[in-house]
This record gives sequence, structure tokens and C-alpha cells, in this order.
Amino acid sequence: MHEPPATTVRVVGVPGSGADELESELRELGGVEIGSDGPAAAVALVVLESCAPAGRTELDLIRRAAAEATEVICALTGIESCPGWRAVRDADIEILHRYAPWLTRVVVLPVSSASARQARESGSGEGAQETLRQTCPAESGIVDLRDALVAAVRSAGDPRRARAAVVAATGPMIREEIEHLGREHDEGDLLAERARLAAARPTTASGPDLRRLQVTLVQDLAMRSRAASAAALEALDSHGVDAAAGTIDVHVGDLRARLADAMAGTSPDAVVPEVARTPCPAAGPRSLEDTLTLVFGASAGAGLGRLIATPFGGLPGWMPLVIAVMCAVPAAGWLVHIRRRIAYRERMRRWITDELAAVRAELDTWIRTRIHEAELQFAAASAAARDRHAIRLRERVASIDAEIARHRGERRARIAACERDLAALGRPAEPRGSGARRTG
Repeated sequence: MHEPPATTVRVVGVPGSGADELESELRELGGVEIGSDGPAAAVALVVLESCAPAGRTELDLIRRAAAEATEVICALTGIESCPGWRAVRDADIEILHRYAPWLTRVVVLPVSSASARQARESGSGEGAQETLRQTCPAESGIVDLRDALVAAVRSAGDPRRARAAVVAATGPMIREEIEHLGREHDEGDLLAERARLAAARPTTASGPDLRRLQVTLVQDLAMRSRAASAAALEALDSHGVDAAAGTIDVHVGDLRARLADAMAGTSPDAVVPEVARTPCPAAGPRSLEDTLTLVFGASAGAGLGRLIATPFGGLPGWMPLVIAVMCAVPAAGWLVHIRRRIAYRERMRRWITDELAAVRAELDTWIRTRIHEAELQFAAASAAARDRHAIRLRERVASIDAEIARHRGERRARIAACERDLAALGRPAEPRGSGARRTG
């Protein structure tokens, strides 16, 4: 707007529309400056095809041309080969009125580059232009197009016209930007992620099956306790008390080691406690049963002595008594010894059974206690993990909400800025489909 007015015309068109041929004929005809490089500062000549109405591609081309030039003129080429070009021209005018509101006026001129070339080749010298006017005025239309371009270039030099063109081209662009911003929803991915996070349920980590482990350990403890009892009783019968006590010590140590290995994965710091042990029972003092056994043994021995002395009837009177006493004393001692040994072995059996039962009960209690503590630790760790996960989810949702709010605020600010720019243009938006613009 502040630079010197340009006087060039730029010819544009989609490939195959005949823009190059029309540009060549205009250069040959002269009277208007055709610019090849850079945007047309004065007039843009958009070449349309006469075989079909303008489409989206042609409208985009006209849009870019209107943004780069003060005036836009459309030329309908190839009319010599399309008898129905008039209907196409009327359709193009209607389309431009409806979908190109940024044009200050709609001008669509029919032209035939082939007819212009034939007319140019048939005339030469100073009378070439007059030949063009006289030979094929209806078929060519090249001179009328040149004259319209010259008039458009002259009118484009008017500052008011330049301002009007800038306003006409800028207003629709701002309104389209407002419509685009109104339809834009670039936070769709953020909303989808927020919905997914809001619908996500807290996950619980699957820990060890502590109840199954407890049942397995208790069953194994019971089986090994019974095996230890059988081994200790066998050692008692075969090798005596010391062997039985040693067998119990070996089996208890093995039980503690196996439990420590089994609980290592669940409770690494678990230490199997030392099992309280009681000493082996002693032989003990003589009891009432020993006295009765002694009496019964002496009586049995005396009776045995009498039986022995009976065949010897000729013995003096005191001799049978001596024989009875000699038999009674060893018999009584032997019976007491056997009875005390049987009683002591029975006490050892009870001691072995009670000792292993106490070991089993203590280790069973330890297993249940450690399993319960492991469950509490796992529950606390799971709750802490869920809390941390929930906190991360809340923080992420809050950050998504803040980002969505920022996007929406920026979009509202951009729409408000576009509305202020549109108001600063100083003219209301032209209604679509208005028929007030000039057509040609």
C-alpha cells in the first residue's frame, strides 16, 4: 500500500489450463506488462478452463492470487473447442460469488488463444492489431482481455483501490482463521489421555502365596517331626540314650535349616530361633514299684530255692533255708534291674515324644508368626505403591487439565485478537452470495 503502484500482470493457472499459451499471446499483442517472477502487485490473471466449472483447486488458486494482487481477473480459455462455454462461464460466476467473497468484483472473460494465434499469424506489420479486431473478434477475445487488463492496472494504482483490495483480501482470511480456531481441538489427545487415566483402576501387585507357603511348611514340619521321632526311638532301642539324643539334635538342626531356606524368599531377615531343649531324664531313685519288684523277686527266688532243695531230703534243716536265700537274692536283684531298665526306657520314649512335640509346636508358632508379619509387610508395601500410583495419576491429570486450559486460553486469545483485527479494518463482513458485486 505504501510502495509505488505496480503495473505488471501475472498470469496463473492450473497445469493444462492454457495459461502459458494465453501469456504468450498477450506478450505478442502488447499494451500490458506481463510479469513472470514474483507476485503480481497490480493485477492477477487467473486462467480457467471452459470445459468444466471451477473447483476447489481453482478457488485456492484465486485465493492466493487475490492475496498477492490488487485486482483479479479471470479468463475462460479454450472456448473454440467447447460449444457450451457460456454455461460454464455462468457457473463460474455463480461459484465465485458464493465461494470467493474476498473478490471486490467478479470478472470472467472468454478468450481463445488458438484463434488469437491464427489471427496473429494471418496478419503482420503495422496492421496486425487491426487485423485481430477485424478477422475474429468473437472467436478470440484477446483484445478485450488486454483492454480489461490495462484498465485494471490503471485502477490498481489508486491508493483507495489498493486499500479496498487489501481490506477485501484480509477480512475473509481473518474470518476463516476465526472459523478454523473455533473448529480446532488440538487437545483431543490430551482429553483422551485424561479419560483413560480417570478410568484406570489401581493395580495390585501379585505377591507370594503366603497361605499356601504356610500350609506347605506346616505339613513338612509335621512329616519331618514324625520321621525324627521314629529315628530317635530306633536309635534308643539300638544304641542307647546318647544316640537317641544325638539323633534329635541332628533332626532339629535340619528342620531349622530347611525353614530358613523356605522363608528366605518371603522374609530375607528371618532367623529360625533356637528351640528350647530339656535334658534327658535320669535313672532316678528307687520307687515303690522297685520295692514291690524286690519283694516279688525275693519270694520267687525263695520258692525256686525250695524247689531245688526238695530232691535233697537228707540235708540238714538249715540247708534248705540257705539255698532259698541264695536263690532269692539274685532273682530279686535281676528283676529289679530289668524293671528299672524298662521303666527308664519308657521315660526316654515319653521324653523323645514330648521333646519333638515341643519343637514342632515352637517351630509351627514361628512359621505362623513370620507368615503373618510377611502378610502385613506386603499389605503395607502394596498400599504404599497404590498411594504413590494414585498420586502420580492425580499429578498427571492436573498437568493435563492445566495444559488443556492453556490451549483453550491461547485459542480464545487468538480468536479475540482476530476479532480486534477484523474490527480494525473498518468495514463489516460482506454477506456470502451477495449479488452486489460487479460481474463481467
